[in-house]
Amino acid sequence: MKPYFLIFIFFTFAKAIYAKNIIFEISGIAKVGQDCFISVFIKDETDLNIKELHVNIFSTDINEKLLGRSNIIFTKFNKNQPFVTNVPINFENREECKAIKNLKIHVKNCIEINQNKDQCENLVKIKENLSGNHLINTNIIKDSSFFNSDNNELYLKEFGVYLKKLNSDYAQRYKIKNYTSGLIVVEVNKSNTFLVGDLITEVEMTEIYNISQLRKQIVEVFDNKKKHILINFIRNNNEKLVAVKLN
Repeated sequence: MKPYFLIFIFFTFAKAIYAKNIIFEISGIAKVGQDCFISVFIKDETDLNIKELHVNIFSTDINEKLLGRSNIIFTKFNKNQPFVTNVPINFENREECKAIKNLKIHVKNCIEINQNKDQCENLVKIKENLSGNHLINTNIIKDSSFFNSDNNELYLKEFGVYLKKLNSDYAQRYKIKNYTSGLIVVEVNKSNTFLVGDLITEVEMTEIYNISQLRKQIVEVFDNKKKHILINFIRNNNEKLVAVKLN
């Protein structure tokens, strides 16, 4: 009886976790006249008192090129009651609805009456499509600056490379898939470890979103009198872990 008891506990626990999310789903994209609309399904299954939820939606093509942007503010949630609405897509250029293959969801702000902002934002989850029939791939991104232009470049002498923050332009240029954050190597000066196009995603087992985070990790390594630093990076869409000797 013990294995069955453990299975029962597992599923009860999993159900309890799932029941405390804000469930978000894209149920389709439709063209009405010359305009395109995203059909959005959302349901608040949390125990929080959510006043407002601000969501940005980025529409991209099969190569992750940005096609359009949308935004919506949800107010006055009714607990455990699904809410469906249509959101217009503001295209960067005139595009066809059928060109949209991916949607990136960014929770810009979540206002909870008891001020549990971080908890509120982290509870937004994409509803899994069990049938697998949807053609629109939907996922959540933590940093909306992925879709902004950024020409800032930094030479990191400790690694001997020039770095830029990953955005959609660099992701297309270096054929990076399934990643929307990290630091991209755009030029190599004195490094036997990195190549142009490598994407640094973690340093010392901590996710990296910008240069300041990377510098902080390097300072901590020096303070601990370590000569090497652990780096997770992506090359040709394969993950690698190396210990880099600091210059």
